[in-house]
Amino acid sequence: MRKPAAVRSLLYSGDLLAVDLGTFSVKVLSIKAKERSLTVLGSASREVWRELSGAKTEEEKGEVYARALRELMARHAFKPRNASISLSGNTVILRFLTLPLGYEYEPENGLPSEAKALIPFEEHDALVSTLVVGGAPGVTPPRPEMILTLAQRKTVQGGMDIARRAGLRPAVLVNDSLALANAFEFFEGKKSDETVVLVGAGASSTSIVVMEKGGPRAARVINIAGNAFTRAVKREFDVDLEEAERLKIAHGLSLPGGGPPDEEAVAARVARALKPPVKDLAAEVQRTLDVFLERRPAGYPPVKRVLLAGGSAELPGLAGRLAIETGLAVDVFRPIVNVNGQDGALGVTALAAALAGPCGLALSNTLLRRNGQSRINLVPRKQRRSAIMRDVSPGFWRRITGPALLIAAAAAYAFWAVNLSHHETAMEQSLEAATRRQDEAELRVLKQRKKPARVKAAPNPFAFLGRLTISGVFGDRNNSMVMLDGDGSVFVARGGKLYDANEEEVPGVRSQIRDNSLALTANGRLYSIELPK
Repeated sequence: MRKPAAVRSLLYSGDLLAVDLGTFSVKVLSIKAKERSLTVLGSASREVWRELSGAKTEEEKGEVYARALRELMARHAFKPRNASISLSGNTVILRFLTLPLGYEYEPENGLPSEAKALIPFEEHDALVSTLVVGGAPGVTPPRPEMILTLAQRKTVQGGMDIARRAGLRPAVLVNDSLALANAFEFFEGKKSDETVVLVGAGASSTSIVVMEKGGPRAARVINIAGNAFTRAVKREFDVDLEEAERLKIAHGLSLPGGGPPDEEAVAARVARALKPPVKDLAAEVQRTLDVFLERRPAGYPPVKRVLLAGGSAELPGLAGRLAIETGLAVDVFRPIVNVNGQDGALGVTALAAALAGPCGLALSNTLLRRNGQSRINLVPRKQRRSAIMRDVSPGFWRRITGPALLIAAAAAYAFWAVNLSHHETAMEQSLEAATRRQDEAELRVLKQRKKPARVKAAPNPFAFLGRLTISGVFGDRNNSMVMLDGDGSVFVARGGKLYDANEEEVPGVRSQIRDNSLALTANGRLYSIELPK
């Protein structure tokens, strides 16, 4: 059930922290989300490509990322602890499928067979997140579509461990494509019904996402990106990677004109070197669009616009060259150009297109959770709930303190009143019981006066002597001993006394062996037992 806006604003702090684990650098973006505004608190990045190139195992790569993230968190004092994490490349796989007509997806029943067939590894080794969206426009009857996001369990666990080693709580884990789609959906998704192609050009990979009705409907990740551009320049000039990177950034695909002849010649060679990989990139964009259009009706409106984002988006001349190669309008996507900076100024151009993905990544956490929208997220539910519970707004605690104290005081008063009531009830019951006992005692006294009481004879403690029998006689008359049985016990009469089975004297009993009998005397009464012949 969707919570009212006032409740959501109290429950969620609005602290958004994005962690982009790229192959070239680690980026961190911190945003504060309020009900009607966003404030950029800070951003930072640290290059890791040199260290990653020297790492031989996944554990070593994870330590490189964790060390870089710890340095960024310590140096820039980012306060939020809940982190949205993005993994680059094909480590997170996106698949789109059309569900059968009338199919209603129930997560507790598991994935449909069509989705299971798209998992490229063992199902038990996969972490899967799904989102069911509306069908293609113009298709009758409408058939729902599913976005299937999956990754190997060890990949997700590795990303979460990196965040934990930097003192963060992993709340969201997606890939670059979904992060970029989140940014577009939040800033532009509701403005237009047109279909747009997002191209997030990073260092080692480029994410291509087709956005329809504000949501992703097709996506691919290709390896033509900033590194491919740098290698092309390196081959052209036969220089090292760092010099090739400098030449690429300085000149890009801009047309020469007005500069020194030497510089013009260098710029022309850089542009010539970059044209083949850019042409390949444009072909992959068109191929992604063709795959998307195959699932749409023949009369589907033509796609006219490409939005370019990512670290390579600001490369001089790249947008213009892509427009020539694709025949589409290409613009640079700057989703947070009108977001407040920490000093209150508008137009935070420093974030621009390079942090479009991290911006969408941050928004996939608290703000979109506040809006009550279902999101794709590969973080297991238990860890996700733990992060949410620890992200409660400070204003929530301030506002509930007064009511909580009143409730506590009312509860204490109620407890005292109930105990007092119970005490008074117990006293009344005790008085009633005492009165009842007194009435019963007076009634018994009256009955005793009318009817004389019987005097019961006191029980005879030596009655058992009359039930004894002789089991044996030993010795002569002057020194004899008589064995007796009775009431399950054994007794011995000798020397004028009676002893029990423990050789203890039975007090108050005297014994005398006569000619034909054994005489036992107790309490003035004689018990005579005939001796065996």
